[in-house]
Formats: sequence, structure tokens, C-alpha cells
Amino acid sequence: MSQWRHSPDVFPPYKGYRDEDWQDNDGALNTISMTHPRIPVEHPSHFVGHDSECQPLQPGIWYYKIVEGDHVLFIMNRDRAGVQFDMIYDSIFERCRKYAYRQTLPNEIHQ
Repeated sequence: MSQWRHSPDVFPPYKGYRDEDWQDNDGALNTISMTHPRIPVEHPSHFVGHDSECQPLQPGIWYYKIVEGDHVLFIMNRDRAGVQFDMIYDSIFERCRKYAYRQTLPNEIHQ
């Protein structure tokens, strides 16, 4: 439960801002701030249920997953955090390895 409120005397930080959207959090961050930037403009984003839904990745889109768990536990004691964190980071590193060894960029036209 957040007691902070955006001042009604100034313009909201972005179009559609509501205080109640920023109350839900995972213990470290407001949940809404984990999906994509909203300042200075709303950035394109896509919720990923399964990795295959967003292949190939498109430039300029923020892809995000919701991982239920305490992110602080992952930082402080990885073993207590649970396997769901290992799985998400493994998938990120797997994609990075694919791009590290490419000879061409993914959006480059092949001749």
C-alpha cells in the first residue's frame, strides 16, 4: 500500500497516469515500472507468455515477462529465489549467445 500521491497541482508525468497503477509492487519495484518506459512517451511493449510468441525480436519493442517471486531473494540468495529466476535468465543469455556469433544483423537484408 502506497501513501505517496502525485501532486494535483502539477501536470501528470504521462498521459493516462493514475496513482493506483503504481501501488502494486514485488517488494523492490512498482510492478507497472517493470514493463516498459512511459516517459517522455509511452514506449511500445509486448507481454511474453512463451518465448516463441516474440520470435524474431523486433527493434524498439520492450518485451517483458511477469515472474512471481521476490526479486530481492534472487539478488541476496539465488538458491532461495527458486528455479523460475534461473529459467528467465537462462533464456535471456541463450538469445544473447545467438546474436554474439551472427555474421549479419537480424534486420539486415540478405542478398
